[in-house]
Amino acid sequence: MGSSVQQSTAPASVDKVSTTAVKNGIATAYWLELQAYPSTNTRALWLNVDNDWRYLSKPSSNIETSVQNAFANPDVFQVKVWYSGQKIVGLVVMTK
Repeated sequence: MGSSVQQSTAPASVDKVSTTAVKNGIATAYWLELQAYPSTNTRALWLNVDNDWRYLSKPSSNIETSVQNAFANPDVFQVKVWYSGQKIVGLVVMTK
């Protein structure tokens, strides 16, 4: 008979997990850096969430367009943001 192989979806090693909590909120304003200054900085999309500015480094053109469209149509769309400290770790444009 063949040997039995045990399969698992668990990772072989677990990376150190960040202890900073992930929070979420609705963005009330945005600021898109078209050219980063100083030039050594990474371009970023800034969203005001929970009365503070949070950033997403190197946003794709699809993300930029979706966020701009949401703020252009605030009666229809809103931007929900997940963040850890000042860094945006996720966002979604959704209908109200």
